Amino acid sequence: MINYNLRSKDLFLCYNDYGDSMNSRGYTGKELLIVIMVMGVLTMGIIGFTSNAYKDKTEDYYGELVHSMENQAALYGNTLDSLKEEGHLTITLDDVIEAGYFVADSDGKVVDPRNKNGDLNSTKIKLTYKNDKVTAEVIEE
Repeated sequence: MINYNLRSKDLFLCYNDYGDSMNSRGYTGKELLIVIMVMGVLTMGIIGFTSNAYKDKTEDYYGELVHSMENQAALYGNTLDSLKEEGHLTITLDDVIEAGYFVADSDGKVVDPRNKNGDLNSTKIKLTYKNDKVTAEVIEE
């Protein structure tokens, strides 16, 4: 139970049941700083543990790159009369780049995301023409 007593030098202070005065200003700066620091450490730990930003996305990016290469090679294949005559043809990514259907970097290379020192320019792509439709499939070596 809290007693509210008026004294001559303090007009209105709170006292607990034991007669000790309670701090009427709330928490001290040190206490608030400690609580904020603890909450910050916990928040950073939880965000770091649950975040996808730190996961390796190399294989996902490579899969998207292969899908893009296949789509662009199929578009390129629509322009090839030899593919329509033979029914199938094997090309490289360089052929697609030279025809302007795929964009490489300033050096003319498509960097392999799995190996930053390698490039995908010599990647073979199998084109198939069937039922008036061109399909492309990257040949993994």
